[in-house]
Amino acid sequence: MRPLALLLIAALAAGPVMAAAPKPSPRAAAPADWSTRLATTPQGGVLMGNPNAAVKLVEFGSLTCPHCRHFHETGLPVIKSRWLASGQVSYEYRPFSLNGVDLMAGLLMQCQPAAQAWAFVDRVYKRQDELMRPFMAIPESERTRIQGLPADAQGPAMAVAGKLPEFAAAAGIPRARYDACIAAKPGSDRLMAIRSDAVQTHGLQGTPSFLINGKMQTVFDWASLEPLLTAAVANAPKRTK
Repeated sequence: MRPLALLLIAALAAGPVMAAAPKPSPRAAAPADWSTRLATTPQGGVLMGNPNAAVKLVEFGSLTCPHCRHFHETGLPVIKSRWLASGQVSYEYRPFSLNGVDLMAGLLMQCQPAAQAWAFVDRVYKRQDELMRPFMAIPESERTRIQGLPADAQGPAMAVAGKLPEFAAAAGIPRARYDACIAAKPGSDRLMAIRSDAVQTHGLQGTPSFLINGKMQTVFDWASLEPLLTAAVANAPKRTK
């Protein structure tokens, strides 16, 4: 509800009493577009929107999952325009590692500031085929060689064979930064913690999976999630700030 306009008091001047020319009422500040607010979270995700929103949506998404890409392209834009912008809902993306490519790409996401991390997620989903094609083309002999390396060297070696450094460079991550991200143990620890929490605490069965206010929903696509999110917003307290 907009605040009532303030009444202006007429000024007194020498001579005849004259009413002062009306001054424009102060304009109420435009509401913030919460969908432009990004922050990293302690869990290792990226939070979009009002951190105090009454409805908190969390996605466990795999960067290599076509179904996650479909949600990113179809569901998330609706959520942003319908609820995120107004501050009614917040959205957190937590990278779930289904495979080694997820793990390596997740490390690149993890070590970026929030805006760059989200830009990387967005780029991966837009160019998911471009990301995956070189990995699918790795010769079997090279895969066998990499599998013979020490366990902690296999992921980075497979990423190089799959041209992940080149993909990262095109996304604005230079090689020195790439190497630092891949080697960062806190990032890998957070990714493993996300996976453990999703599977062991919330019973994740596939990606994408969603929490609404901390409760896992047994749906995996936007068509099924939409009515659940709509109901959550309808039943939530109206205070969003």
